[in-house]
Amino acid sequence: MNCAMTSPISSRTTARRAAFTLVEMLVSVTFLVILMMLVTQLVGIVQRGWVRTSSKVSQFREARLAFDLISRNLSQATLNTYSEMRYDSLGQDQTQQAIKSARSYFRQSELQFVSGPTNQLFTSGGGGGLYPGHAVFFQAPLGVTELTQQAPASGSGGGGGPQATANTESLVNLLCARGYFVEWGDDTPYRPQFLNTSNVVPVRSRFRLIQYSPSAEKNRIYAPAFRLIDPVDRTKTVAANSRMWFQDVLDQSNRVQDNEGSTPSNIRSAPTRPVAENILALVISPRSETDNGTATSSPTACAPLYLYDSVLETNPGAVPNPVFGSQGTRHLLPPLVQVTMIAMDERSGEFLSRPENSSIRSEISQQIGNMFQNASDFSKEIGSTDGQLGTLDQLLLSKRINYRVFTATIAMKQSRWSS
Repeated sequence: MNCAMTSPISSRTTARRAAFTLVEMLVSVTFLVILMMLVTQLVGIVQRGWVRTSSKVSQFREARLAFDLISRNLSQATLNTYSEMRYDSLGQDQTQQAIKSARSYFRQSELQFVSGPTNQLFTSGGGGGLYPGHAVFFQAPLGVTELTQQAPASGSGGGGGPQATANTESLVNLLCARGYFVEWGDDTPYRPQFLNTSNVVPVRSRFRLIQYSPSAEKNRIYAPAFRLIDPVDRTKTVAANSRMWFQDVLDQSNRVQDNEGSTPSNIRSAPTRPVAENILALVISPRSETDNGTATSSPTACAPLYLYDSVLETNPGAVPNPVFGSQGTRHLLPPLVQVTMIAMDERSGEFLSRPENSSIRSEISQQIGNMFQNASDFSKEIGSTDGQLGTLDQLLLSKRINYRVFTATIAMKQSRWSS
């Protein structure tokens, strides 16, 4: 029986060929290290991008919520317009009673919708500086009421307990005043009193979006001193009262929360308070799809200078439209309102709040206050035209302000755009 014999030299050669050499190991480790470095760098780039994106989303989340709030409330604006009869006087009868003859109907409303540059809406303090951009004030069925104590039931032994007026908390459709504008200032009126007296927490100054939201019980448009309709001749409007009902928005005492009483049901929110920080400006542009029934009409023809006042027959800069008759756009809501909000991130807000940067802040505020005076220039001021950045974009980029522009066209549900 023959047995195959394997030589020792052949066995050693086969083992040597099955192993890795030192050079091969070094090359493999080098490639592995390079691959790990590339993977690490890629993971770092992805992580930094994710953090940066998340940071931007979180920084502008407050601005986005505020923009949604404006859009939702503005779409509910109403004038509650009704028709009233216009009479011709024919003299007096034998009993000295006036004899009148019905002539025609006309639109009438006790409410008002007004928007435009702050220097035209505020009787004092408007314009660039403290109040850059535009403001808007209107009435809407939002049902914001005061929280009041209820009168004790008879026979309950309440004695001299607090007596309340009618409970309005369940009246969710009561008309309320609303307003929005941007203001520069510190947060002293909005902080708890102990922080202002202790001086432990520094005052925080910012551009803020301010909401004017008095309760339905304090809707000043119904106050005798501010009523828009002449009580003697209801066909006339008291021009001196136009836009007076919201001038208390600048009263600093309206910024402080009313902490009357000791229970939460007695605490009333301040009628004027901030809803978002780091908002540079609002731009309110009332629009229509067609202003005179032709497709070539400019959508901004109803308010070419941005100012829209429902008390006026024709807004400044607008051409009288025969479609609406002698009353023009008086007591009419615009069909559409384009709302634009310019917001910046927290880093930019902190940068502008530093005392050493007050000149930069003042320049930005003043220039924004000088912009947005003519609706036809909107595309030149925000966005790019023919590859050129808008005036606002150039300004903010030159000052290294990280910003975002929110724009939406809101349909006014209660608009009745007709003669």
